[in-house]
Amino acid sequence: MPEQEPKKPAIPQSHPFNPLATYAIYTGLVLVGYILFWLFYYPALIAFTMLFVIILLRDTRHIVNTYELPFARKAAVVNLVYSMTFFIVLVINGMALSQGLDPPILPEFTELASWSPMFILGGVFGVANIKRMYGPRKSGFQYP
Repeated sequence: MPEQEPKKPAIPQSHPFNPLATYAIYTGLVLVGYILFWLFYYPALIAFTMLFVIILLRDTRHIVNTYELPFARKAAVVNLVYSMTFFIVLVINGMALSQGLDPPILPEFTELASWSPMFILGGVFGVANIKRMYGPRKSGFQYP
């Protein structure tokens, strides 16, 4: 009886998708965030980005628990880590700036808090692209 090689997980074929649509949505949401910042300052921006951080946490957990491709799992975790880093910077520096104080995290970069939403949403849409490329195809508005 011939010996069988151990079965390696097959690399799933990526699905064709339109990344330009993702970037258009990303741009629109960044603009909405900065409009909220302009109207209501940092507390509104923090609340707006918190919604997307929650979505990012949920999607990353789903990818890590269900996807077989190690690249997809690692990329989702990297997106989560750097988005959470910038969310922490946004919360701490944003609240300090809204109270008229100097930003405690990297005070030499005073605009770091106002740049953070771009990085946070970049991680969110990076994970969304992973789901579209390697996730199962679904129809309708179903979420596993």
